[in-house]
Parts: sequence; C-alpha cells; structure tokens
Amino acid sequence: MAKTIPPIDNDEQKTSSMVTFNRYIDSIEPWSILTHQQYAKNTLVAFKNDWNNFLAFCIENKVTPLPSTPDTVHRYIEHMSRTRKLSSLKRYVVTIGLVHRCHQLPDPCAKTEIRLAMKKQQLEKHDDYRNASPFRDEHLQRLLYRFELSVKVKDIRDMAIWAVAFEAMLKRSELANLTLDATEIHSNGLIELTVADKTIALSSVASKALQRWLVVSMINDGYIFRRIDRHSNIGEAPLDHSSIYRVFRRASDELGLPTSIIFSGQSPRVGAAKDLADSGLSISEIQDQGRWKSPAMPAQYVGNTDLHDKEIAKYVKEKPWEK
Repeated sequence: MAKTIPPIDNDEQKTSSMVTFNRYIDSIEPWSILTHQQYAKNTLVAFKNDWNNFLAFCIENKVTPLPSTPDTVHRYIEHMSRTRKLSSLKRYVVTIGLVHRCHQLPDPCAKTEIRLAMKKQQLEKHDDYRNASPFRDEHLQRLLYRFELSVKVKDIRDMAIWAVAFEAMLKRSELANLTLDATEIHSNGLIELTVADKTIALSSVASKALQRWLVVSMINDGYIFRRIDRHSNIGEAPLDHSSIYRVFRRASDELGLPTSIIFSGQSPRVGAAKDLADSGLSISEIQDQGRWKSPAMPAQYVGNTDLHDKEIAKYVKEKPWEK
C-alpha cells in the first residue's frame, strides 16, 4: 500500500528543501527527512538515484526540476524509454511526483499528458520485463561437484552461498543479514536457519557447505557471509547486493552458460520456485516456503501469469496514468 507522507508545512523549511532538491544529492539523509523515515535504506537510495538522473536531464535541457512541468516530465519519459524498462519509467514517475507532493507543489505526473504518455509506454513495453535467470538444483549440483575439493577461501564461501541461498530461498537482504545467531547446528551435523521467524532445515549437502565455510572463516559471531579481499582476508562487513550479484554472476560464468543466461541475487529464489513447481507443489505451498506475502511473485516465476496479474491487482494502487 502507498505510504502517506506529510508535506512540508513550514514556508522557510520548504524553501530550504527546494534549494536542496534542485541540486545533486549525494546522501540519502535529505530523503529520509523528506519522507519522515518511512522508507527503507535501499528505497531511499533508489529515490536519490532516480531524482539525480532527472536533475541531470533538466540541467542538460535548461529546465527547472522543482517545480517541474508536465512537458518536462513527458520529455524525460520519452528520453529514458529508449534505454529503460517500463518498471523503471513507472518508478521515475513515482519519485518525481513524491518530491513535488512533499513540497506542496502541483504534481506534474498527475496530469493527463503524463497519464497518456505512460499508457503509450505500457502498450509499447508490455512484455519487456523478465524474471531473473533461474538458478536451479542442477546448477547447484554441478558447482558443488566442481568445487567440493577446493581449499580456496572464496570458493568455499561461494559454495556455501550458492547452497544456502537456493535451499532456503533467501532474498538478497536475508542472505546479507544472516547471522550466526540465526543458525542452529544439530549433533547430526544438520543446520537449521531462522529467517523472518520461520525455521528452515537445510539438507546435508547445504549444511556441509555452510559448516565448511564457518570452520575455514573462523566466524564465531556476527554476519555469516562477508567480503573477502584480494589477499583472501575475510572482513567484518556483510556482503552488499552488488557482491551477492557477483557471486551468482560467477556461478553462471563457471558453468559456461550462454551470455543470455546470467544469474543474479534473485536467481536462487526463481530457480527454487521452478523446481518446487516441477516437483508438484502448489503456488500456495511455494509461497509459504519462500515466505512471500502474496502468490503473485511465485506465480510469475513458475509461469502462471494469469494468477500473477490477478494477485498484483489486489495490491497495486491505481496510478494517475491508469485512470
């Protein structure tokens, strides 16, 4: 559901904030203040980057970003549509509209001109989204076979990441934030993880891969999956999303897959959902195992687009361009 953000109601603060948002913003702090801390860090980073891109366009075309006009936003949408997907264009419109509303300025994105422009993009880019390439059990088994005897620290860590992320169907944030406190090692060697208040039992294969990493890394508290420098030194900081992407990108490279198949941090959830569907599990069972709040995403991952569209419609607030 959309968040209700109170607009700035003090004229002096509004003027000062408009000065800030008419310039490039390197920090997410102004965004956190503007949105009253109602968004997660990654969302604020996305807002910042989207707005800075819009600023660059406005500067190049010698137009004012705040307040902006429907014509400027329309031109920006047309410009970005050459290289961006529909989902990105929608996000840009949301960001631009949010900044205007928070400053009690007319929202240029709510005008008919933008509504029609987005309708046009929907027609032209209706099928331009793709799921991440699925990382499936067959890929995991080939990687484990290839690296099971490796003594390199990076190989051992990446094997554990591939196995745990796939079996536990972890989101990138869940993988990055996984700590030793969230693991329980039983006497038989099997490991259970606690993620979002749900207990996940790992197989002997994934348990062995994770235990091997814990032994080699000598991690006894804190984050489990951490950065490794070029000298094989293990750091204290957890992996970020870019690092997780590189770990799974490495998997597709190591398997010698076609360039059209590139794994990312979302790939293990997509692949696990497909494997579960192939084994006979229902969408609701896959939803429960992957801890999704609705059946929409698992339905999309396994190819049930009708159910996906139906479920998404329940949660998506009608946008100005859809009225």
